[in-house]
Amino acid sequence: MANRVLGPKLTGQYELICELLQRCIALTEKCSDGEATEILRARAAHLQSAALFVIVGEVKAGKSSFINALLGEEICEVAPDPCTAGIQELVYGEERTKTPLGDHWERIGLPQDVLKDVSIVDTPGINSIIRNYQTITENYLPQSDLVLFVFPAKNPHTAAAWELLTLIRKEWHRKVVFILQQADLATPLELATNRERVRQYARERNVQNPTVFIVSAKREFEGALDSGFAEFRRFLGHAVETGDAWRMKMEGTRDTAEKIVGRLLERLRRDQAAIEDDRAFYGQLLDGVDARREKADALRRLAVDSLCVTYDRLSSKLEQDFADGLRIGTVLRRAIPFLRDKDVKTWLKELQSQFESVSKVEIDTESLRVSKDMADEISSMFTALMETIARRQSLVMKDGSVKDPDRHEILSLLQQKLRDLRIADIVGDKGIQGSDIGKLTLAGGGLAALGAVIALATHLAVLDITGGILALAGAGLVAVTLLWKRTSMIREVSQQLRRSRNEFRDRLDKEIARIFDKLFIETEHRLKEPLSGLNNTAALFASLVEESERIMKLIESISSG
Repeated sequence: MANRVLGPKLTGQYELICELLQRCIALTEKCSDGEATEILRARAAHLQSAALFVIVGEVKAGKSSFINALLGEEICEVAPDPCTAGIQELVYGEERTKTPLGDHWERIGLPQDVLKDVSIVDTPGINSIIRNYQTITENYLPQSDLVLFVFPAKNPHTAAAWELLTLIRKEWHRKVVFILQQADLATPLELATNRERVRQYARERNVQNPTVFIVSAKREFEGALDSGFAEFRRFLGHAVETGDAWRMKMEGTRDTAEKIVGRLLERLRRDQAAIEDDRAFYGQLLDGVDARREKADALRRLAVDSLCVTYDRLSSKLEQDFADGLRIGTVLRRAIPFLRDKDVKTWLKELQSQFESVSKVEIDTESLRVSKDMADEISSMFTALMETIARRQSLVMKDGSVKDPDRHEILSLLQQKLRDLRIADIVGDKGIQGSDIGKLTLAGGGLAALGAVIALATHLAVLDITGGILALAGAGLVAVTLLWKRTSMIREVSQQLRRSRNEFRDRLDKEIARIFDKLFIETEHRLKEPLSGLNNTAALFASLVEESERIMKLIESISSG
């Protein structure tokens, strides 16, 4: 049908409109906007058919009589009471047919030539008592190419119709024609006055250059030449023959697309801003965790230094006690059986027992203190995270600009995942759980040093054994032997203790780092999960916004062309 009424220029515009519709439909489908998709699909289907004119007006305004007079046939029922119980879509058909389209909705096929290029829809009265009439009428209007507002010629001042016109002009920018029906019931003065009033009301609602026809269905059926229908039929004929109907169809389609995509773009940008805000929030959480990690690293170094100072003091005393036990007088006394207070093995066991006892008290005390400091820092971090997330949840719930329950759900899920780390199993009132730093210090340093001392017992045992001989041979030989052995033994113990100190520091540093790393890595992982999802969503929204903006540019080019 398009080939019958469209010239080359309109044909080009028609092809652009078809492309526009397909891109708009693809966009609304990606955005899961089912309502917009249905409107656009209806527009696409309607673009292939005759121009759609919708007749609206209040009850008893004479709409049905107007349509019957226009078609020259009693199509729509006319009665003293409100009779249009639903929407009647009048389309061309080779024979008269009636097809139900839904509740209060039917399509009537008629062999009327005017319906080859123009489909006419008769709607319930705006102030009709029919249930859901307004919803049905307003849902149908977005598909129309031209809206014919029918008013009683004697009283076109009713509020409901003009309120509907305000809605149409504001929301859909429809082209509107005004019909003053039942002209036979008004005087010439009333007709002239009311025509100007209609134009005034229309201009107040941003209808530029309103077109008003004065008709009488009664006079038309009587065959009177002054019924006004001849003028209106010329208007329709001119619209179809010159392509105005198709131009109105394409303009209506363009305006519908502009309305839908503009609204969609506004929503996408609003959601995009919310996504960026959420990304910034999770980024700030990660930055906060990084700052806490730096603080934890500093705390770890302080803890290691503190425990190492305690260990150094204890190991230095151990080294000094060992050296004191190897003094010439002490060794000589222990070399003579009847003069010595204890043998070498007993001395070493006492030295070991004393070191273990003192170390357990002092290192355990110090490890408990530093463990508590670390536990406080970890607990403080998770408390701060939970409080920050809770505040964010409150803000999201109060944010009325973006209706997205998933934002709140993501935050709740994050809280649960952080709780699942079971921090209470790692830190508690007494510090770090499951990591006995006191035992670590002994295993890593002191006991290793004692191992070196015990290993030297062989050397001292030799002295002890020869001590009995030396008691007979003389103190001089003992002194010479002691001086020969003592220096190397003390040096060896000193070197072993130094190695043990380094091993102690290294193992202690790694153990505390392991505790912190486990917590920080798992915490960051849980924070990065929603951020990763937001990054993917942000990329999707960026592509949707970009496509929407391209479509808006296409609409602009169609409008300017």
